[in-house]
Amino acid sequence: MLTALRSPFLDLDILPRHALLFDAQGRYYSRTNVYSYSAELGNGLLHVEENLPWVNPFRNAFDWLAGEEKSAYPSNALTFWLGLDAQYMLVARSLVPIVVTPFGLPTGTAAGIIGAGLALITILIFHREVLPLKKFAALVEKIDPAGETIEFPKFRSATSEIRSLRNAFLRLQSRLQTLTRTRMALIGGIQHDIRSFATRLRLRLEALPDELERERAIADINDMIVLLDDALLAAQAGFGSLDQQIVDVDEWLGGEVRDLQSVGFQVRLESRTESEAIQVLADRVALRRVLVNLVENAIKYGVKCRVSLAREEDFAVITVDDWGPGFNGPSAGLLLEPFVRAEISRARTTGGAGLGLAIASSLAEAHGGSIDLGNHPEGGRVSLRLPAFDE
Repeated sequence: MLTALRSPFLDLDILPRHALLFDAQGRYYSRTNVYSYSAELGNGLLHVEENLPWVNPFRNAFDWLAGEEKSAYPSNALTFWLGLDAQYMLVARSLVPIVVTPFGLPTGTAAGIIGAGLALITILIFHREVLPLKKFAALVEKIDPAGETIEFPKFRSATSEIRSLRNAFLRLQSRLQTLTRTRMALIGGIQHDIRSFATRLRLRLEALPDELERERAIADINDMIVLLDDALLAAQAGFGSLDQQIVDVDEWLGGEVRDLQSVGFQVRLESRTESEAIQVLADRVALRRVLVNLVENAIKYGVKCRVSLAREEDFAVITVDDWGPGFNGPSAGLLLEPFVRAEISRARTTGGAGLGLAIASSLAEAHGGSIDLGNHPEGGRVSLRLPAFDE
């Protein structure tokens, strides 16, 4: 029977009672815990020998990390002597090494605690280094080349690379603002001087005896002044702060279309079937310029136009349809660039200077929106997409 019960993990023997001998087995601690085990094994328990080495968990953990070899632990960690009768006893030996710390924990616990601590320290250091990058990214989004200087914070704990990145952002911001100021000053100076020359030239032309030639010359000068104003606006669009406010697009669009109709534009507003109000955060003056440019462009090429409003997900979409040739080919997107025209003759009577859509696109982007060019079954379609404002 004992042979059947024996296993690689348990050794059983029946010995005479006078064989009850035990010792400390060298450096391992041995003590009798008869009373503590008697609660489970009963009065038949004669003796218990525990060969459980008490180790320093932190010292062993560092020894393990250093790759030092450790001595083997005893295979007979627990031995029980159980009385069978007055002459014989059963000796049960555990053949599996049991190693614990003075705290009653496995020796690998110390290494695990140290590893977890090192991982936590690594995460904290990584978070400390990443936090400045997140703040830098948020501040870069706020940089306005024509506005106030954004001050980047200093981080005492940041590495030299983070400090170098901060200084690079400051230099970049300074160069952008210098370039923008120079650009605006140059364009403004040119506009002022040319307007002055054009005004003096128009005064001289008014003295021409031929009325027809005089009117043509004055019209050309007026067109030149308008072109200069549009070029300056195209250069300034998207720079500087906008006087943004909450705009009810339904109400605003109805008033703007009525104003355009009153000055002779063939434009009509298609009523919405949805009752939900659509609001955007926008500059009314800039938004009016966008709408006027889109309507003027539609009427130049399509005689009349239709304006409609809809909500698509998180955007308010103002659509301007015309009955002209539409937008053809992949090069249609180039029409949003300054001085690019769909009408290749370059005649001012058949089209503008190619700045209307460019100005509208720049102002839309300054509001976080966009201009999309497309077609409907009877002509061209321009869609103004603006982020909807939900309270």
